[in-house]
Order: sequence, then C-alpha cells, then structure tokens
Amino acid sequence: MGTVEPHATAVVDPNPRRLARMLAGVGSLWIACALATALAGELGRPGGIDLIRPTFSELIFTSLGARLVGISMIALAFASICIAFALVDLRAPADRLAWVLITGWTGALVLAAIFPMAPVGAPPIWHDTLHRYTALVGFICLPVAGLRLARRFRTDPRWRSTVALVRLLSTASLLGIAAFVATFIPIDDSMWLLGARQFSGITERVPLVTNIALLATLAAAVLRADHGIPDDQDTLP
Repeated sequence: MGTVEPHATAVVDPNPRRLARMLAGVGSLWIACALATALAGELGRPGGIDLIRPTFSELIFTSLGARLVGISMIALAFASICIAFALVDLRAPADRLAWVLITGWTGALVLAAIFPMAPVGAPPIWHDTLHRYTALVGFICLPVAGLRLARRFRTDPRWRSTVALVRLLSTASLLGIAAFVATFIPIDDSMWLLGARQFSGITERVPLVTNIALLATLAAAVLRADHGIPDDQDTLP
C-alpha cells in the first residue's frame, strides 16, 4: 500500500499578521477622516445641503469646501494605499491588473485633489480637464479592481464570504458612474438621465459612497482573514 501524503492547504499563524491588521485599522481611520471632512463640507454649503444637482467637486467654490474637498480626497487615497498593502501582506488572491487598477484609483484621487475643476459653464481650462478625466478614470478603476478581486476571492476560503458584497458594490459603482456620465451628454431635451444635469450630484455620490463602502469591506475582510496564510499561494499569478 502506498503512503498517503497529507494535503496541507494553509499554515495557520498563531500570531495574526500584525502589519495587515494595523494597515487595515489605519485605512479605516483614513476612511472615517475622508467621510468626516466630506460631511463637514456638505454641511457648510451656504445654501444648505443639496445632494441632487451640484457635484461633490463643486464644493470647492464654497469657503469651507475649498479647504475640505482636497483633504477628503487625499484621505481616501491614503486609505486605499493602506488597505491595498494590507491585502498584499496577507497574500490575498489577486492578479497584477487588480493592483494596477487600485494604483490608478489612488493616483486619480491625488491628481483630482491637486488640480481642481473650473466653475460649470466656464471656458475649459487645462487643470479642469485633467480633474474631470482623472476622476472619471479613478471612478472606473476601483470597481473594476473590485470585480477582479471578487473573482479571485472565490478560490480562497478566507475571502469567500466577502465575494458577494464586493461584487455588489463594484457593480453598483459602475452603474452609478455610467448614470453620472449620462447626465452630461449634450442633448436638446433630457430623457431619463441623458442630459439631466440636475441629477449630476446624486448620480456622482452613488459611486462615491459605493467606492468608500468597497474599501471599508476590504478592510473588514482583512481583519477577518488575517489568521491564516496559505503556504503555496502568492498574490500574483
């Protein structure tokens, strides 16, 4: 009779990955900071809170928002960096494209914070164009990365419970950004959301909220999954 070799799939570390836990915790704090500054900017709008028509970036044209919008974006960029490195430290199943997309999202946040938009209706300015297109790229990058992570997470029992929520938030974010872009399509008579500029604010906030929720979900997944590290798995194929 032949000997049966044991099939070891993971090495359970009795001491959880402290770096990953710390990074996830710090990332969560940066998310809280981004939310707090964004909420302060919304509350400080002179005409009162309006989440329907004006976009979040347009808060820079208010006295309080001019100081807080960029801070909120940078805080979210720091949160993304911390959570991404926490996933890497735990060898989360992911491919190179997912990390590239997360990097693109983070870089887009920084550029959008540094280069503000111009007032709506004003002649195009280079930094306004840069702000708009980098923000759009970033909005697309993170949910696409989320979908790729969800596909890989199915193969690892440590992350499998997160798959459904990550996929749901990523899909909702992509639908939200599609609706947001639709409101800027120039047509004579608005139809549904096409050309409906009065709904640009709410359609922009849908992907904003879902992207933040996606980052928070990944941070929570790190805190749940950091007790076992597969011995034969790498983060890259």
